[in-house]
Amino acid sequence: MDRAELMKALEPFSARCADLGRPLDSIKLEEAYPGDSSTSYIVQVEAAWANGRSLWYAIDFLFDVLFETVTYKMRTKVFTIQVVRRQVTCSDREIESIDTLMAMMG
Repeated sequence: MDRAELMKALEPFSARCADLGRPLDSIKLEEAYPGDSSTSYIVQVEAAWANGRSLWYAIDFLFDVLFETVTYKMRTKVFTIQVVRRQVTCSDREIESIDTLMAMMG
């Protein structure tokens, strides 16, 4: 499967997130094993609603919607979902710009 095919399969996922009031600002795919597009992909999402919230909150929502909208065959090509957050500056320290929670698909 190629990247374009999986991105097309993720369109209902993105649309459903928006329908539920939690739109995705961006969605990107990265090969789980760089250079090997025959295996699974990392789905990277950025969503303003996820900033300042627990990553478990975001991941729980995203996996529920993924299972609701994407076929089993296509879900097997998703290695994990990464929630990419914007950089937040605090008065005493800087938080890393990418806060990632990896969740293996079973």
